[in-house]
Amino acid sequence: MRYGFFATGLLAAGLLIVTSAQAAEGPRIAVVNLQEVIGNSQAGQDANKQLQGIMQKLQGEAKDKQQKMQVLKQQLDKADSKSKDYSKLLKNYEDSQNDLQQFMLMGRQDLAAQQQQFLKPIEQELSKVIGQYGKAHHYDIILSQGAGAVYATNKYDITKGVIAAFDTDWAKQQKTQSTQKKPSGGGK
Repeated sequence: MRYGFFATGLLAAGLLIVTSAQAAEGPRIAVVNLQEVIGNSQAGQDANKQLQGIMQKLQGEAKDKQQKMQVLKQQLDKADSKSKDYSKLLKNYEDSQNDLQQFMLMGRQDLAAQQQQFLKPIEQELSKVIGQYGKAHHYDIILSQGAGAVYATNKYDITKGVIAAFDTDWAKQQKTQSTQKKPSGGGK
């Protein structure tokens, strides 16, 4: 009878140790800052350069329209309000103002559409890379910092590792695309 208690006690202690070890290990959780990955990765920087170019072009066109509007404003200010040209100048100035406002609105919409066009393939590829990174590093859960995690210590932050993995993947993808674009033989 004593041995029964002893065996049961050992069994219970063994289960407690195994359960404690499993609880202590728990799921592997990591946090990644997706904005930082996109902003610091080669793909994100390339997209940002392209967007900056588009934005500079739009700003140049807006500046031209503003200068034309300023010239009309100066002409309007110098004109006599009782002259027959004044109403024509006023209409041209108002049309110029409306044109600039419309251009700015369309420019913002176009820039937002371009940004989405550049980000969509990056986000898709990043999602794939994060999944591969998680599997390779044996993570059970990867949370997006700011969206899925209220708090996380830097101990769980894998952002830099994901940036490195994403840059490697992006470079391979760009190399593959550039070799596919080259003409294969032929010619004259």
